Amino acid sequence: NMSRVIFLLSFAPLASFAMMGELSKELLNEGLVTLNDEGIPTTTCMVSLKDGSSTIQICPMTQGFGPQGVGCYAVWSASGLLQQGCYSSQELSLRTQCQKRECVNHRQKKGISFCCCHGPLCNADYTQV
Repeated sequence: NMSRVIFLLSFAPLASFAMMGELSKELLNEGLVTLNDEGIPTTTCMVSLKDGSSTIQICPMTQGFGPQGVGCYAVWSASGLLQQGCYSSQELSLRTQCQKRECVNHRQKKGISFCCCHGPLCNADYTQV
């Protein structure tokens, strides 16, 4: 029985990989996300703290309806950064909103800019186009 448990555990990351959506597999192949010890897609983002500073945080993909993905985001205004963090959502939403390797906003709403991106610490720098 013990050998069966070890056998099953050795394939756990492969099982998680098989259940990932196309975007997560693509990001994994490009090195923009990694798999943690449980086989869950994970990225590293800058995350805002309550004191106004930011820190580096490891962000795993969260469970949800349909294929999920994980990325980073930034929100800012003319006066400066408002928030940085992790962004886990449906792959369809992530594919249409987020860029690879860079955090770029293409439209402002009421002076507030938002961008999301894929890649380690991709939200450390953010720009308005």
